[in-house]
Amino acid sequence: MNKISTYIRFSVIAGAIVIAGLTGNLLLAGCSRFDAQEHTFPNAVYLDVSATEQVQPATFSNNLPELLKEISVTLSYPASEDVTASVAVDESLVARYNATHGTSYALVPSQYLDFSRADVTIPAGKTVSEAIPVRLKGLMGEGEEQTGAMTIDETYLLPVRISSSSIKIMESSAIAYYLLKRSSAITVAASLHDNWINFPLLDVPDSPQANAYNGLTAVTYEALIYIDQFDLTNNFGGCNISSVMGVEQYLLMRIGDVNFERQQIQFDGSGSGSSFGKFPSSDPLKKLEEGQWYHVACTYDQASRQVRVYVNGRLQSEGNELGISVQGADNRINLAQRALGASKAYQFFLAKSYNEYRPLQGKMAEARVWSVARTPEQIWENMYRIRNPKDLPELIGYWKFDEGKGNTVKDYSRYGNDGIAEKDIVWPSGIEIPEINKVEE
Repeated sequence: MNKISTYIRFSVIAGAIVIAGLTGNLLLAGCSRFDAQEHTFPNAVYLDVSATEQVQPATFSNNLPELLKEISVTLSYPASEDVTASVAVDESLVARYNATHGTSYALVPSQYLDFSRADVTIPAGKTVSEAIPVRLKGLMGEGEEQTGAMTIDETYLLPVRISSSSIKIMESSAIAYYLLKRSSAITVAASLHDNWINFPLLDVPDSPQANAYNGLTAVTYEALIYIDQFDLTNNFGGCNISSVMGVEQYLLMRIGDVNFERQQIQFDGSGSGSSFGKFPSSDPLKKLEEGQWYHVACTYDQASRQVRVYVNGRLQSEGNELGISVQGADNRINLAQRALGASKAYQFFLAKSYNEYRPLQGKMAEARVWSVARTPEQIWENMYRIRNPKDLPELIGYWKFDEGKGNTVKDYSRYGNDGIAEKDIVWPSGIEIPEINKVEE
């Protein structure tokens, strides 16, 4: 009996497993007739939003009257004929979801739902249908009393399922569960990964914006931040800083530094208007953690010579008898120095300092600049929103990051110092920033 040594090679072609045989004394008959297209996995349709995750968090602001979500039906690969499918609300899935996840969510009340079913066609040769609008309406109710408004901080379930009589359904991505919540919390923030916010109006001589940022005797920086990752290296090399806001080598709030705790807030007041240097000292017990929302704030007052750092509304570090000892016209704090003719001076940014290799690598919301040193009580009581910001002349910059689209970040202070993102802003969904000053004693 002849010994036949056979080597079998598996390769995946267009989604199909094809067996190619190579033998020492035998050729597999018919190998040349294998057609990869005939042996692909069967084509199927699925929901685009469920391709990676069935559960879709949809937390939204309580001042939003309507909410729009869009779904498309997608094919694994183009078909030779038109493919029809339907997407519809499936109330029977509520009980399944609750049993699986140990929840007790109710189906979203029908008065808010402007969707029940939609039929779509994917033309031959295409893979994606037109977008299907799934709209919620009347979320704020009617009148000043908001009669009939959706209950705030209540989570509702909206399950939708795809069906088709003309093609196979990809069951793993056939259902999407929307978790709908009209939240009292802040629900919009910008992801600033390798991105930052510029302020071109601060470079304009004698502009209202630049004038508001120059000639100061006190400053408060505040921001809501969420660090996705504390980089240790990047394209530049070693990375030991995450920039929050301010002016490099002058008055800057950042996280980390050379020979400093990588995850600790540092207030660098090296400029002539402050001269208190880098504050506080390194302390591993003061680290921030990845994956959490923090309210961070730094204050400096020339008159009191106090420097303070706050985390989540509470005083974390305090220094006294710091900074300049004598106030005068020649040592005011100037955050818009290019408007004063210093063309090579560092600029004020959000999420950038020395260069682009010290990014925040996280999300930001509710950033503010004040021309006063806010008190501990003011910091704690107003971490999440400022009411009537245009009535406060000392609030010289207030960026809510609530646009949810575009690359311009509006300044809600009276000075209108809108920010422009360096790159396209990513606006993640499912944001909900807990308001800890409402629950802590």
